[in-house]
Amino acid sequence: MKNTARLFRRVSALLLCVLLLAMTACTKSGTEPEETTRPDVKLNKKIVSEIKDRGYLIAGCKMDVEGLGLYDEDTKTWSGLETELAYATAAKIFEVSPDEAKKQGLVRFKGVTVADRETKLEEGKIDVMMATYTITKERAKRFAISDSYYTDYIGIMVLDAKEDSNTIGPKGIKSIADLDGKNVGVAKNSTTREDLLNYVNTMNSIKVNPMFFEYASYDQLFEALQNGTIDAFCVDVSILNSYDDKTTKVLSDRFAGQHYGAAVLPENALLLDAVNAAIAEL
Repeated sequence: MKNTARLFRRVSALLLCVLLLAMTACTKSGTEPEETTRPDVKLNKKIVSEIKDRGYLIAGCKMDVEGLGLYDEDTKTWSGLETELAYATAAKIFEVSPDEAKKQGLVRFKGVTVADRETKLEEGKIDVMMATYTITKERAKRFAISDSYYTDYIGIMVLDAKEDSNTIGPKGIKSIADLDGKNVGVAKNSTTREDLLNYVNTMNSIKVNPMFFEYASYDQLFEALQNGTIDAFCVDVSILNSYDDKTTKVLSDRFAGQHYGAAVLPENALLLDAVNAAIAEL
């Protein structure tokens, strides 16, 4: 009887182990990230050695976003988090420190805009794009994208009212709720229009239907705001801060968290090993 009970306990324990292993396998399978490359893409396993042979990494960065990607025409220098990430990535590739990567000029920067950054990547003019690029499922189907290195939110900029006025902006725009029928400027090929509409649709208390105008650059958006072509300049807050001056006001509204990632061609997905390692250290 004791032997039978002992045998039963052993069989039960074995079955429990098998069940736990099966549950663990299912859990791992369910939490794995989505594939960053399409099944039909043949990986370029020599991408890192190709960059080493060339002698430098080509990074596409913004030229007009203070704190992230900024080019100084006077000093001919680049600055910002994304340029630092490019140097840190080159440091991983060439097995040196980020400071040495800077000193040795192991990164060549190419300026990109929201309108042409994907095109320059697709045409092979840059190895990696680090340009306030929001990670989305749709974009992950076209490019291989790194871990997120920065999170921002979309905001709204309007012309500031005169000191003797009780309203913000010449057309009384105080918040998203005041955008009904207003002309809203967004960047071409950005997710801003969709994000704004999605946000409004989830807020039962807000019913607005703005008119959207797309521009190829932030400079054009800012100029359109200044000359009255648009009533509001809508884009990521970090970008708005680069243009904010005494004539403008960035509203307190924030929505749609934007997780930035670096993008490479699907066949160059192995390059993201160096990018993600750099992100982890930064």
